[in-house]
Amino acid sequence: MKKILMAGVMLLALTALLARAQMPFGSVAEQEYGRALWNALQSANLVGENHIMAWPYEGNAPHGDKLVTLESEITLNGQRGTVLVKHNYGPDVTLEQVSNDPGAYLVATTVMFKREGYSAANQDWFFAKYLADATYDVAPDGATPLVGSPTGCVTCHSNAPGEDMVFLNNKY
Repeated sequence: MKKILMAGVMLLALTALLARAQMPFGSVAEQEYGRALWNALQSANLVGENHIMAWPYEGNAPHGDKLVTLESEITLNGQRGTVLVKHNYGPDVTLEQVSNDPGAYLVATTVMFKREGYSAANQDWFFAKYLADATYDVAPDGATPLVGSPTGCVTCHSNAPGEDMVFLNNKY
């Protein structure tokens, strides 16, 4: 019985390691790619001080009280792909306040970039969560940057209607 239990524990550990290898989350390479992604988003005016603004709407956890979502295409490292940018505002802010002074209320920016060949398990979406100062937010462990395939992002977006991991529409 003890050998069976030990074998089960080892199998679980191996499965976790293989999943981690297949779905990078917070690695140095993912952080570097995420920084390049931020730069491409800035060049497209999707993030940064003078980013394109759309009308904010009521949001919910884990994103924010008020949200603005932008959908576009960008080129990153020679690869063209769809990008979804969600600006997260709050807490305790009105839609009018966000419209009039978005920079004052920005808490974070969450991004999904369709990165061809990245990870078939999550429809090739590369996720990143940047704080208002453009640094990465971190996982509950307090250290691992939320970039690549963060478990929380993938788990939640796996529940999106359709099969594209996008709540906004079903076209990817």
